[in-house]
Amino acid sequence: MNPAQPHRDELRRLAEDWAWLEDHCRKQPELAPQAAHLRMAAALTRNVLGPALESPGVHAPLFVCVVGGAGAGKSTVINFLAGAVVAEANPQAGFTRHPTAFLPAGAAARWPSTLGFLGPLTRSNENRPADFDEDVYQVKRIPAPLNGNDPLEDFVLWDCPDMTTWAAGANATGGYVSRLMEIVGLCDAVVYVASDERYNDEIPTQFLHHVIRAGKAVIVCLTKMREADSAALVEHFRQEVLGRLPAAGGEIPPIPCVAIPNIPADVQRDPAGRGSSHRVALLNQLLVVCPGPAETRLRTLRNAVIYLETAGDGLMNVAKRDLTELESWRVLVDAGRDEFEQRYRREFLGGETFRRFDRTREQLLEMLELPGPLRIVGTVLAVIRWPYRTARDFVKKLVARPEMPSLSEQTVCQTAMGAWLDGLQAESLRRTPTHPAWKQITQTFDAGLKNEILDGFGTTFRNFTLQESDELDRAARAVPERFSASPALLGLARLAMLLWDLVILGIVLSIAWPPSWWWLVLVPLSLSLSRQVTEFIAGQLIEVQRSRVRARRLSLVRESLSGPLCAKLAEVPVRGGSTLEKLRDALTRIPESIRVLGAAVRAQVPAVPPSAGSTT
Repeated sequence: MNPAQPHRDELRRLAEDWAWLEDHCRKQPELAPQAAHLRMAAALTRNVLGPALESPGVHAPLFVCVVGGAGAGKSTVINFLAGAVVAEANPQAGFTRHPTAFLPAGAAARWPSTLGFLGPLTRSNENRPADFDEDVYQVKRIPAPLNGNDPLEDFVLWDCPDMTTWAAGANATGGYVSRLMEIVGLCDAVVYVASDERYNDEIPTQFLHHVIRAGKAVIVCLTKMREADSAALVEHFRQEVLGRLPAAGGEIPPIPCVAIPNIPADVQRDPAGRGSSHRVALLNQLLVVCPGPAETRLRTLRNAVIYLETAGDGLMNVAKRDLTELESWRVLVDAGRDEFEQRYRREFLGGETFRRFDRTREQLLEMLELPGPLRIVGTVLAVIRWPYRTARDFVKKLVARPEMPSLSEQTVCQTAMGAWLDGLQAESLRRTPTHPAWKQITQTFDAGLKNEILDGFGTTFRNFTLQESDELDRAARAVPERFSASPALLGLARLAMLLWDLVILGIVLSIAWPPSWWWLVLVPLSLSLSRQVTEFIAGQLIEVQRSRVRARRLSLVRESLSGPLCAKLAEVPVRGGSTLEKLRDALTRIPESIRVLGAAVRAQVPAVPPSAGSTT
């Protein structure tokens, strides 16, 4: 089986995710530079990792591209490297709009044939002018050298589109800057050309920073200065441009600088003859940074893996604004959930007495009555307490307020849920002008989201009711069942009640001794108060269970009603094939794909070390 086969899908998926993020950025003008960087990541995936995994050990040809701003003299440099006039020169800014590969004379180059190589660029079999603005590349041959000795027989030279602005040609396919990034990602070395007049322009300098950060070997070629000024300009460029390069990911290797001053047109037309001194200087530096195909390609592969592993998080920051809006939506959903639960607690739980526990209290008091022959003692005590109980119940009825009708649990939940949804719909409508995500959420509501949720509420609530009824019944039986399961505990409680009655009775009789008619009042009253204490203790045991049921009921509402609804609402922006759904999926897959491919590269090429942030 092809050694790349297990990872071919991973390569394709990662490249597609980078491409999707790039397209996402191009729809937001402020993210245009990040779009170009994402094309670099995709190019490294397709053009460096792909061939390395599919054809390990195949190193030639090496790819060298010439890049720079408009009018910098790239075509002149290409011609000097090639030793012949092969590239079109034009002073018009942005004239070169698609890349052209110049192959050495002789045998056909061993061109990579991996899936996705060069991404969206297709080879044009027609001879196109340099300003032909489509996603194509051309392949041309360099004439054979007169002496038969070609120092670049293992190299393919690329003439690239101008680096003028990050948004250059930002059409549906990404523009010619994206074509430039595709080729730079492929190449093993980059010749950066800057002219005397514009050697410190912001955009080309930013581009140079990024190329170095991607781990590409770089040669700087300064052009169009007076020969007397060349040494000073090179030194100034080293200090003002190269000296300020960010050392992201480690120490920056030395970057050679070559000067090609203003030279006559006849010298430019004869790069291998009268211009040979400039050509030799360029070739020497190129052969220094590319000492051999195996070593050079290994460096390209190593730096590509490190770049993807260390720059992945930064490249995915392009989604920061979208994810911020998604997080804002989820904060709103969570706030609505809190309000739903507060309304449930306030409007239902606050007034719910769970009358099932009233029966439990009576059941517990009945269990505490004396059993067997001793029941007659309980009957006598009950007769003595009868006047007090009758008077107490009469007073309770006299002062009790009539019960106010309360809303049912279903009504409270349904009303609170409707308010939750209405609040979210109103807020999303208010924020619609600020970001497309809110417009999408509003459209989801308009498409019937609220009705969809409320229609499904009935089934959800029925299941919730069955669950809470079971739990309420279990909680109500807990105390009586505990006493039933422990005869010793039940007997001890009965004995304690009897002793309590006897102690209270003894205290009263001793205080009111000798016997008198006061006993007719004090004995029933003392025994009634004793019973009242017992009923209070039993009531507190039941009240503890009531409190537990209230807490559990609120937890059950969270688990069965507000929780699932919160989760469903939180996913509204990322469902149905939405942009945010694709964004979330891409951000989830990319780190794992980078980890898997990095491990695969190291398994085949052990010389590639783990990056500082790698976990492989």
